[in-house]
Amino acid sequence: MKKTILFAAMLALSGQAQAQNRDAAPAEGVVIRTEGEVRVKPDLATIQAGVISEGKTAAEALAKNTPALAKLVEAVKAAGVASADLSTSQVALTPRLTQPSVSSSPQPRAPRIDGYEARTGITVILRDIAKAGPLIDALVAAGANDMSGISFGLADEGKAKDAARAKAAESARARAELYAAKLGVKLGDLVSIVEAEAEPPARPMGDVRAYRMAASAAPIQVEPGEITVSAALRTVWRIEK
Repeated sequence: MKKTILFAAMLALSGQAQAQNRDAAPAEGVVIRTEGEVRVKPDLATIQAGVISEGKTAAEALAKNTPALAKLVEAVKAAGVASADLSTSQVALTPRLTQPSVSSSPQPRAPRIDGYEARTGITVILRDIAKAGPLIDALVAAGANDMSGISFGLADEGKAKDAARAKAAESARARAELYAAKLGVKLGDLVSIVEAEAEPPARPMGDVRAYRMAASAAPIQVEPGEITVSAALRTVWRIEK
């Protein structure tokens, strides 16, 4: 009885293996990797701003930094940004080191701490890109002295992603047929589809490090341009004998 059960189990496993082999990529086939891209206008802007403060002691640097950051938060809230779209993105306290002057002493002298730098930052997501320029101006007026840039994106990437996937699929079939025709073989069934990781698209980023330092300066103009959404496929096609 045990032998019968064992034999039946081996037959079942053999059948599963054969089914998997039929579904697996053929030893001889056409392997195609394609990417599809679409360009769309962004509807989100992300701004990073912060405050750098210095002091003789760590406590002094932080004491200057904390109220300065609070003013930035007030400016963001005054612009109508929801609390969920405002987050602290950086908190750092670092010593400021100086190298002692060279003396006649043969012994090297270690750097000494002559102050501290406190750096805090916030990240703001704007769902109305038209408000980006005025918000940057408001942040600078509120005391921001560290701004790393502005980037753009989509609140919902799904529709654009599907359009990119459709382009990748169309390109996969067209390329497989082209290779088969040019190489004199007959293209068989599609046996494998894998959605691969596309190269991350470059997100347009405006440089706001040269922000205005005086209230009388002209307001910043923000141009979002377009962003690229990508999808990638790896397909395998049989070559018919």
